[in-house]
Amino acid sequence: MAKAIAFMLLLYFGMALTVGILAGGGGYAATSLTDAVDTDDVTLEVTTTDGFLDTDYVEFGNGEKVLYTGTTALTFTGCARGYEGSTATTHAAGAMIYTTSASTINNAMGFNIAATVDSMGLWSIITVPWNFATKTVPRLLIMPYQLFRGDLVIIAVVLVLIQTAIVIAIAMSFIGARRV
Repeated sequence: MAKAIAFMLLLYFGMALTVGILAGGGGYAATSLTDAVDTDDVTLEVTTTDGFLDTDYVEFGNGEKVLYTGTTALTFTGCARGYEGSTATTHAAGAMIYTTSASTINNAMGFNIAATVDSMGLWSIITVPWNFATKTVPRLLIMPYQLFRGDLVIIAVVLVLIQTAIVIAIAMSFIGARRV
């Protein structure tokens, strides 16, 4: 039973990544500054943070990399300027900011493991599993089935069947464990 559950979970996660690719996930996100920033500013005010992960790296057009540890609707917070050997510089309002590591896997997971480890250090032993449980699992369980229209509706049916089989298999293993 454990092998069947493991196989179904692997199949389901593989299909979830496929959904991310079909949905166009992994593209680069861009935004612009609404206020000028100095070299020591740790908060970046921007037009939007939609499309950016909660913790990740961003890059200005001049090559400066910035590690941020949080977002609100209009700010990147906890910024480490001049990250990975880049040079922190001043930037005028309107300067463009881009993602540097947007990938399908990071978007499917809902967080960037490398950025989380870099920003949290030893605490990442706790935060990575926490992020996986609170961000990745819900993203994978609530899949965007509306992407599958027309000929692709069969993929949605297969995913629902796999999801149902996983739930039934897990329930049966709990019932079997209680009998012992």
